[in-house]
Parts: sequence; structure tokens; C-alpha cells
Amino acid sequence: MADKLRFATAPPTGTPKAADLSAVLYREYALLARNRVYLILGLTPMVVYLLLVNTSLSNLVRVVDYKGVQVPFAVFLLPMTLAMSVVSAAGTSGMALFQEELSGVATQLWSYPLRRSRFLLGKMIAGVSLVLGQSLLGLIAAVLIFDLPFDLEGWLGLLTALALAALAFNGLYLALAITITDYQAFMVLSNVSMPVLVFSAPSLYTVGSMPTVLQWVSKINPLTYAINGMRDAAIFGFADAWGSMLVLVVMAAVGYTVGGRGLFKRARNI
Repeated sequence: MADKLRFATAPPTGTPKAADLSAVLYREYALLARNRVYLILGLTPMVVYLLLVNTSLSNLVRVVDYKGVQVPFAVFLLPMTLAMSVVSAAGTSGMALFQEELSGVATQLWSYPLRRSRFLLGKMIAGVSLVLGQSLLGLIAAVLIFDLPFDLEGWLGLLTALALAALAFNGLYLALAITITDYQAFMVLSNVSMPVLVFSAPSLYTVGSMPTVLQWVSKINPLTYAINGMRDAAIFGFADAWGSMLVLVVMAAVGYTVGGRGLFKRARNI
């Protein structure tokens, strides 16, 4: 009978660990940071509106009646400026997907044993932090320019609504970037969508002062719930803003579900 072969050591039976989340985040931040043109373009509209539009209109219109409360117009306009920053930064985050494919990074990335959950989580964290960071810069500038009369609950509510808006719109633009395979089409859509979303929402005006058609459009405009959530939370507190915040949570869940599935499907076709 032939002797059995015996090995002093045995090969590992477990599957190799996927790339660590920190490495995924480093790659995402490096990809976003190199896109300086889009970062500048994302910050410019927010700074222009803060320095020119908000200051000029607040001198023209001192206060506005919002749900029975006299609100300084500069305070009323602040959620619009932050919402513009959220949409702009979310578009930049979506464009990073096309940069990955055009540069060949996506092919190299999926050649390694990378866990899908880690990749999606890293992309979500990096994208949302970019949106939040850009918006917080605008908020700091607004604090320096205007006298914002918010109490502690108002600040907490504003920041919470801002974070939910960042999650929601980063997820929505991720889903759009996955659905639209043409880079130029997505770039045009992301640039055109910002003024359309902003001016068909109650940004510069209350819903009651909008034309009837725009009032209908504002009901299905996702930016309406981001602006209302930040405005109601800052002025009245969480109790008046929970409805808009709930819509933002649902939008985020839908966006990341659609975007995540599309992202993994696209990875299989690389």
C-alpha cells in the first residue's frame, strides 16, 4: 500500500480578507480631492449667493412671514444656499464614478477581492462627507456674515436636516450616475438640475406665493423637503421638521438601494 503524503503545514482554508475600509476611503478621498475644478465649481454658487444674493435681498426684504412667524429674510434664505451646496457636491460625487471607469481604476479595483459592502460603504461615507464638508463651509460663512438667531435645538435640528439631505441627495445622484452610462449626459443633467430644483422649490419664497403649477411641482421636488426640513428645524425645532426629515430618510434608502444594486451589476460587466 502506498504511503500517504503528509504535510507539516496546510494551506489556509478561509477566503482572503477584502481591502480594509480605511484603504477604500483613502482611494475615494484621493479621487474626489484631485477633482479640483468640480470642487471650485461647487463652492462658487454658494459663495456668490451668500455674498451677493442673500445680502442684497435681505436689504430689500427685511422680514418674511413664515407660518405665522416674522423671520429675517437672510435666515429664510439660508436653507436655500445650503441646499444648493448639497446638490452641487452630490453631483461632483456622482461624477467620480465616471472618472473611475474612464481612468481604468474601476477595472483595477474589482480585480482585487474587495467586499462589495466595504466598497459601497466607503463610497457613501466619502460622498456624504464631501457634501457635508462643502455645506458646512457655507454655514460657517453665513455665521460670519449674518446674525443667525437660532437656539441650541435650532442648530441641532439644522445640522441634522443638513446631514439627512446630504445622505439623500448623494444617494439619488449615485443612482442617477449608475443609471445614466454617458458621462456628458450626466454632467449636463447635474448642472441643469440644480437651478431647476432650487427655483421650483420654496427657496426664495413661501409655497403660498408660488404659482399654482409650481406649487404642484414643489410637492414632487426632492429639494423641497431638504429646504423645509432645514428651515423648520432651525426656526421651530424638530417637532415641525420630522415629516420632511422622514421623506429625506426614505429618499436616501431608495437612492442607495438602486445605486448599490446598479453599481454591483456594472462591476460584474467590467
